[in-house]
Amino acid sequence: MILIKGGKVYDGKGNKLEDTDILIDGNIIKDIGKNIEISEDGEVFDAKGKVVFPGFIESLNVWGCVGPGWKDNDLDEHSNPIVPEMNVIYSFDQDSMMFQRVFEYGITSAGITPSTSNVLGGYIGAFKTYGTHPYEMLIKEKIGMASSISKATKNVYGKRNLCPMTKMGAVSLLKEALFKAMEYNEKKDKDYDAKCEALQDVINGKVPLFVNCNTKAEMDAVEMALRGFPVEVVFTGAFGVGENTGSIMANEYSIILGDLANGMAAPNSNVDFEGIKKLINDGIDIAISSCGDNMSSGKESLLWNAILCYKNGIDSEQVLKMITSIPAKILGIDDKVGSIEVDKDADIVIWSNNPIETYAAKVEATFINGENILSARRVDSCW
Repeated sequence: MILIKGGKVYDGKGNKLEDTDILIDGNIIKDIGKNIEISEDGEVFDAKGKVVFPGFIESLNVWGCVGPGWKDNDLDEHSNPIVPEMNVIYSFDQDSMMFQRVFEYGITSAGITPSTSNVLGGYIGAFKTYGTHPYEMLIKEKIGMASSISKATKNVYGKRNLCPMTKMGAVSLLKEALFKAMEYNEKKDKDYDAKCEALQDVINGKVPLFVNCNTKAEMDAVEMALRGFPVEVVFTGAFGVGENTGSIMANEYSIILGDLANGMAAPNSNVDFEGIKKLINDGIDIAISSCGDNMSSGKESLLWNAILCYKNGIDSEQVLKMITSIPAKILGIDDKVGSIEVDKDADIVIWSNNPIETYAAKVEATFINGENILSARRVDSCW
């Protein structure tokens, strides 16, 4: 057993607990409270004067699937703009994830997605950021279906003079694929169709459709196109989101913000932080990520995005929720990660200070499944 003793605990759901202990039993949080006792053979980590956070969750990225220097890319299946039968778990490489060492910045879980270059790109999965085998690191398979109508999609196929060359083309292909899947579902005698089969959980509302959009116009187009479809939508990228975008309030769509810290990305100039704050206050789930057309993969990117949101007036505890409990909820893994609660995975990061509020903060311990990876680190990348 491990006892994290006397820290200032932020549970990821808006609660702050002063001078609090956390007892870890194996890979699970066993107890949370004051003056918890531990056996003599147990390990004690003194967190007095430290800040204790849930492990950060990168809502969407390509870690583990794109090698150093972007030279080994297993995500861009450009044989067809409609490939919902793809599954990112077969692209995930634990050695590539080890190379990223994102746990050094407090990130313990991540939603890993196919790239944004297809209208339907395949299934997204959720992984821990440390481990020896993809299935050991896998938290949940098929957490969402990747979709995109952004510039990244049009650039790939437009250059070949193929559809989609335009937003019209991308939306048309998306609707056509969903219609075919619904017709396929209604047929009693049917020949096997891998694309339609892959979309069954999407059209039955079991798995969300994660649609990458850069602008308000793209989000509005998706909202109009999907009216009448029994599909749950999560907007990703979403640089143009605001309180009047894509009927967000009426449909209660969730949002995963793209990489706002990328100064070279033109869509960033469209970000409406006042609108984002209004949506948050009205109860819309908004997570922070490093996703978008460029799929930033630097280990510091998630924290930079969190700091940027804080600098633009979002409360620091709300920002923490946007990289812990909210992405866990959107990704459907909040039963295991995203907050410091009894019986959840012991994914806990100890900081010298609050990294959202000050640059004078460093990671002093990163526990993933109850193990302090910074001190143990049994496995290194073979890259």
